[in-house]
Amino acid sequence: MNRTRLALFLFFQALYALTSSGNVFRLPDEFEVYFQVERLIDAGDLSVPQALEITQGSSSVFFGRIGIDGKPYAPYGPLVAVLAVPHHLLGRGLAAVMGIGRVPRAQGLAWLIFVGGVTMLAAATAAALTVAGFHRAVIALGTPAPMALGLSIVLGGATVLWPYGTSFFSEAFLAAAFIWAAVMLIEARRAQHPSRRIVLAAALIIIAGLTKVTSLIMAPAFVAAVLAETRISWTQRTRVALALGGAIGVAAAMQLGWNAYRFGSPFEFGYDWTETIPVMPARAFSVAELPRGIAVLLFAPGKSLLLWAPILLVSLLNAADTWRRDRGLAAGALTAFALGVLVYGAYLFPEGGYAHGPRHVVPIVPLLALLAAAPDLRTHSRTVLRVGAVIGVVLAVTATRVSYLEDQALRRDRMGRPVPNYYEVIDPAPGRASNRYRFGHIPFVTAMSSNGWSESPVPGLGPDYFFRHLRQARLQLRDGMAIPEPLTWIWPATWTLLAFGAAAFLVRQYGEMTEPARAEFV
Repeated sequence: MNRTRLALFLFFQALYALTSSGNVFRLPDEFEVYFQVERLIDAGDLSVPQALEITQGSSSVFFGRIGIDGKPYAPYGPLVAVLAVPHHLLGRGLAAVMGIGRVPRAQGLAWLIFVGGVTMLAAATAAALTVAGFHRAVIALGTPAPMALGLSIVLGGATVLWPYGTSFFSEAFLAAAFIWAAVMLIEARRAQHPSRRIVLAAALIIIAGLTKVTSLIMAPAFVAAVLAETRISWTQRTRVALALGGAIGVAAAMQLGWNAYRFGSPFEFGYDWTETIPVMPARAFSVAELPRGIAVLLFAPGKSLLLWAPILLVSLLNAADTWRRDRGLAAGALTAFALGVLVYGAYLFPEGGYAHGPRHVVPIVPLLALLAAAPDLRTHSRTVLRVGAVIGVVLAVTATRVSYLEDQALRRDRMGRPVPNYYEVIDPAPGRASNRYRFGHIPFVTAMSSNGWSESPVPGLGPDYFFRHLRQARLQLRDGMAIPEPLTWIWPATWTLLAFGAAAFLVRQYGEMTEPARAEFV
């Protein structure tokens, strides 16, 4: 990793860590993955008995199914927890050093709050690796260094990637796997011995599939990119395409084996839709609802891919030029876009459930952003990039400030009746959900406009930052004082210093570039 790329990684690692929620206890998609990590270290398996201990009202919050061995399992891939193990072990180590003792949950939660927050930094690292991979990819495509740096900063700081680097969803891991697979394939085109890079690309596709099996929906984009690459022979293209297709098949087979191991059936993924789908069985995809789903993903204020990743507007402007210059890249990116929008547009929840922005298509944002790379950007493209960067930064900063769950939670009127907010209640077709994303939902406004929001002492309400949650935990938890008070300011100070140091280095690097090269981006 060259110095510029390392500085990019460190800057975004620090930025995402500084703005991390640190709160893994919002939805099963986060806290059950955390419980998988914890259980993996404690007992060596991926069951989540901890989820059965948490209740909401009179019912358990467990989302998943009981396996054939009698253990509760979450409906997630087997690898996402493994990827978070290093950060979880770091959290345990730091807790031991600082004297934050682990006690039964009925007696205190300080250890859980702290270690959970550190574990969540795995997503920050994955998102920072995504930015570093994107930079390497655009350099390999022949993009001038100043432009490559600028585009990488826009991707990391002015798109939906930032919010996903501060939560514990799997999308940041998938984005990292996909962009680095693209790096390997781009570099393989000019390598004297490309086999190693092709094997690595295939391995990364398998990693993505075992992290979240639905990522394989978009993985054929890599096969399309290879088959459309006219600079290598058809025989070579066929071999590489078969290798990548084989990787997709291996990942799918391993997931089916994981399903059979847990539930006795390869086609039982563990999702329990009984609370949201009144007439079973579930129909995960519906062509009839595709037009509305596409509109949600492209035009809804709270979910528009183009609004949450404005760099993609430049990709659209450059698409024709890229097709003429690099047909393989263009074919791969456009296939990823088509698969992501068409498949998830027909999905039960095209918006991605409770989450900031278009969650399902976050992994392909860096791939689509590769179309913005060019030997030169036209004047109108530069203008669009600047304006889009401002919009993207505002959305990303606000998203990291407001918990998605607070922003999108079910609201009721004085009579206790549900008020349309994030979802609206409908009379669905058989097999479809009764709650549907409300197209007119405007994010952040309702939450941030409530009285006293920024000073709220209630955990989960108010600005959604880990260091703030630590302060709340110290004051409200039974064992909260076990969290050292200096930690509440040392944590943000450390990441702030690292971010400023990395930023200063990047500014100096940019200044060392020749004036003609800098003019390409400025």
